[in-house]
This record gives sequence, structure tokens and C-alpha cells, in this order.
Amino acid sequence: MRVLVLTDDRVGPVMAGSGLRAFELARALRAAGHPVRLVAAPGSEAPVPGEVEVDSRPRWGWAQAVLVPAWSLPPRALLGRRLLLVDGATPLLAELDVLPSTAEVARRRRTARARLPLVAARADAVLAAGEAQAGWWRARLQRRGEAPVLQVPFGIPDEDPPAEMGQVPGVPRDWAVVLWWGGVWPWLDLDTLLAARARLADLPVSVVVPVAPRPGRSAVAFGPAELSAAAARHGLRPPQVVGLEAWVPYAERHRVLHRASLVAVLHRPGEESDLSFRTRALDGVWAGVPLLLTEGGEVARLARTNGWGAVVPPGDPRAVAATLEVVLMERQQLRFRDRIRDSRSAWRWSEVAKPLVEALPALPRAPRRGLVGASMAAAVELLRRGARR
Repeated sequence: MRVLVLTDDRVGPVMAGSGLRAFELARALRAAGHPVRLVAAPGSEAPVPGEVEVDSRPRWGWAQAVLVPAWSLPPRALLGRRLLLVDGATPLLAELDVLPSTAEVARRRRTARARLPLVAARADAVLAAGEAQAGWWRARLQRRGEAPVLQVPFGIPDEDPPAEMGQVPGVPRDWAVVLWWGGVWPWLDLDTLLAARARLADLPVSVVVPVAPRPGRSAVAFGPAELSAAAARHGLRPPQVVGLEAWVPYAERHRVLHRASLVAVLHRPGEESDLSFRTRALDGVWAGVPLLLTEGGEVARLARTNGWGAVVPPGDPRAVAATLEVVLMERQQLRFRDRIRDSRSAWRWSEVAKPLVEALPALPRAPRRGLVGASMAAAVELLRRGARR
């Protein structure tokens, strides 16, 4: 089946999470025998030459199925008889509810809410990452029981990472690295990690935080100046806290991961954390690096069940500091790394994509009920919420 995979993110040698997911799902579908074209944001290129073709514009007439994120669903994808597969793995509405209220955030929230009735009326299947997300989507598809929710979480490459280790500029070679792997968003909790690091005083531990702009963008909300200010509030200075000022290419991220003793992703409690699937934590699983996570969300549950690392209560610097002292010990490091190696094969992209790959050939086109009514509901949602501004 000819599959068009769409993302509004940039793909290429450097990629953020949503572009990376689109590329890896496209690659999994191609490996299963489906002709695939990946359509991404301007400036995109093939991350791996000779594999998935990357286009700048969708070839709608070519496609027999379209896989597209729920929140960037183009109107053209709703038309015709092709299968519509909606990727609902990002809890965007919950994320937007945490962001500071601005006109741009209000616009994005209106647009996202307007897409919900269209997805509910037209999707032939929805992809979710974790049971909480699946339940959230089932509640919105309850009038169309024929449209399945497929569990397709984030994955890791099928190939093990190369063994080479890089160095992080500014971090002494004999210091341990706690790698904050991903952006600094309002729903995440870097502040608790920095407060915990302050409690460790003179221990040779660097907290390393990426502060580079997202691929395709020239500015970043949390950059070097913001990191310096956050560190100073806790009396920290380099090399206790170090910024990673260049976006790490996808094919080279193993070099940074191998330098880390822990991959840390802490969050604040709320709906976002309940629905979350901490995608960057899976990079730690791929590289065999133990995780430090906050209670709540699917990946924290998996980490606790599989022994991937430590799970701490939210907003508790004392508990995080005590946990760091323990999990940085060599014996604990070895135990966690052994447990990760024992279970990580189940998280390869070829495995996590199986529900999609196996469902696609026999997936019935779910009855498209009320698409006209859904379009009107979407328009009313946009107008109603726009009038509140």
C-alpha cells in the first residue's frame, strides 16, 4: 500500500522529536514492503540517503493511505477514499494549557480543538503512545467504534549504537554527567534537578542541558542566558551546570549519550504528565544509559517495571539529590544497564510499529459519519473561541 507520511517538522541530519518519529515510522513501513513518501517542512532532506524519499509537497493522487499528526491535519487529507491514519502521540492540548497565555497560544489551542471533530469523523485509525493516551482518544472516537486506536509508542533504532564516546565541552573528563535530554518546557521541571544538584555540593557531577534552537528555527525560549540564570538561582556555576549549545545530529547522538551516567527528564504533575510519553528517555534505553524520571506518565511506569532507572516524586529536590547519590554509584549503574540491555529489543522501531504495519493491509475504511457536521463544528469552534479574545 502506498503511504504518504506527513510532518510539519523538519527532517534531516538534525531532527527534533516529531520529525524523528515521522521518519522512523516511514522507515518501518518501508521495511515492511510499503512504498512510502515522507513530506516534511521546508529545508528537509533525507536523514539516511537511499532510504525514505523526502518531498516538500504531498502527492495526494499517489497515496492510498496518509499518516499525519492529529494537530497538523491538512484539509486535503480529509477528502477522497484513501485511508487516514492519525498520529495522536503528542498531547498537544495538555501542553498548550501549561504555556503562558498569549494570542499565539490561544490561536494554536483554537486550531487544535477545531481538528478534534474532524479526526473523530474521518480517521480510519488513531495512533497512541500508552494506555492513558489511548483512553483519551477512545473517549473522542466513542461514536465511531469502528476506528481502532493502535498502540504505537516511540521506539529506538533497530541497530545498537556505536560504542564511541564523545566529550561534552566544558565538562571535566572525570566528572559524571547527568544529561537533561530534550527541551526545557513549562510542563517539565529542570528547576528541581538544579536544586538537587546544589545539594550535592562539591561532588564531581555536571548537569548538561541542551540550549540550542530547534532545527529550522533561529531562536530558543530557553537558551544559554536562561540556563545561566537558572543555575545562578541555586548557586551553581560551570562545570556543575553546562549548556549543550549545538543541536546534536541524529547519527551522532550516541556519542553524547555514552558520556552520560544518567538521562534525566523531570516533570511537574498535571494532565500533560499523565498523558506523556517521554520520547527522549527512550534514547537512554537505546544507549543503555539509566533514567531519572518523575512519577507519572507511561515511561516512568515502564522504567519502574523494567528496572531502567530511578523514579522520584515530583518537585522534591531532597529526594532527587538522595537518589542521584545512589544511582551514580558503580554497582547501581551496572544493575540498571543490565536491566536495560535485557529489555530494550522490544522497543526497536520495527517492534513498536508492528500494530500499524500489521493493521494497515486489512484496515477497513471506517464509516465516515458526519464529516459535513464535523466541519461545521470545527468552524464554530474557531469562531467561538476567536470571539473570546
